[in-house]
Amino acid sequence: MSKWTILIIVFFISCSGTPEFTQAKNDQPYPLELSKYGALSVLAIDVSTGDVIIERHSQQRMTPASLTKIFTTGAGIASLPSNYRYKTRFYINKGVDSKTRLVIVGGGDPTLGSNRFNETKPENIFKEVADALLMLEGIHTIDGGIVIDNSCYSGTQLPSKRLWEDVGNYYGATPNALSYKENTFRLSLKSPAGVGKPCTIIKTIPKLNIEFDCRVKSAANRKDSAYIYGTPAMDKWYVSGTIPQGRSNFTIKGALPHPEATFANELRDFLRLEGIQMGSDLEYQSLSQLEGTNRVVYTHHSPSINKVTSVINKRSHNLYADHLLFSLGQETYGKSDWDNGVKALTGFWRSKVPGFSGLFFDGCGLSPFNAVSASDMVESLVWMNQSEHKEVFKKTLSVAGVDGTLRGILKDDGFKGKVIGKSGSMNGVLGYCGYIKTQDGKELAFCIMANRYTESFKELRANMESLMKALIVQN
Repeated sequence: MSKWTILIIVFFISCSGTPEFTQAKNDQPYPLELSKYGALSVLAIDVSTGDVIIERHSQQRMTPASLTKIFTTGAGIASLPSNYRYKTRFYINKGVDSKTRLVIVGGGDPTLGSNRFNETKPENIFKEVADALLMLEGIHTIDGGIVIDNSCYSGTQLPSKRLWEDVGNYYGATPNALSYKENTFRLSLKSPAGVGKPCTIIKTIPKLNIEFDCRVKSAANRKDSAYIYGTPAMDKWYVSGTIPQGRSNFTIKGALPHPEATFANELRDFLRLEGIQMGSDLEYQSLSQLEGTNRVVYTHHSPSINKVTSVINKRSHNLYADHLLFSLGQETYGKSDWDNGVKALTGFWRSKVPGFSGLFFDGCGLSPFNAVSASDMVESLVWMNQSEHKEVFKKTLSVAGVDGTLRGILKDDGFKGKVIGKSGSMNGVLGYCGYIKTQDGKELAFCIMANRYTESFKELRANMESLMKALIVQN
């Protein structure tokens, strides 16, 4: 059945006088009461026949939260070459002033310095650079210091439609041409015994040239409810909220303001320990504008795009997803920034799914202004399932009851492993999407989204899980 036929079926179902939920070829009712007051958009389709299994407001656009990553990774896998890897290049510049400089050219690698992969750990990258300088080039002195070339990313660093409370926290870290350690720093706090008492900041790792105004109070619960507020352009940040009382060292994570400088400084310290004399200068300049001669001494390659997309979907990694969005902008329009990334992502899915209504402002789903319908999602999942990228894409998804963002649901015998996909949540938003393997061996593409719900997260999740179980058992 063609995509146009599926859309026509969904249209007539949604416009007819049938019940709010429509189900095909099944006399047993599905658990319908997901949310009493919240907005819902639900659709499940048999990927082989195109039959609509269940539907409710499938054309209604919703805030998808991290379900957005399905669109970003799907487009990335389908658009970028299978051997695509990010590159960070290291050059030696012999200046007209007779000084030697180490030039680091960022290539937008989100994994640089991450502990998720052995080859991206800082010590391993630094050792490769040191060996290249000492053994291959015989360089023992870099008296001109380090030059950072961040020119591969242009435009504003911060997206226009992101909440202020997200910007300074680790999950809101934004792409940098020279991202490092997933653009995260750690801030240690001390809390006194008692409730509502002021807490103090002990230190940050790494050390930052930022003044922090600590407004955090101690609390009786064990939750981390502290938020960091600031942007790279600000010299003074503040921290507010609460942390558990009576803690001598309680750590929260923030968005590293200048990851490129942190990388350069840590590399400098490492090279000095390896016996290379390093100047202390740190400057920003494009390699093409540097006077003198340049030659590349080492190129670091990221893990494959398949491994990157697997982290995005299984770990719901925001920074990696936004880096991938920038890569789509570069691949499609020759420019890595928010506007071109969003334009490329939207254009890709409009070219694959007739009537696609998705609206994006980032690649990770952190913006509450992203908007997609269950129909947008399911039709995109159907397209991926029919494409040559089917197996690669599915391997990036979480397995219910087993791993990733779905490991906490469908853990019972008979349901574990029956769903692969993605979850998405933020304040007032919860959703699940992916592929369901039914009891009779059918494969369904599905999406369940709720916005502005009043139930507890636990209750709504249980309701959605019950619906997924019904789809498994009754088909």
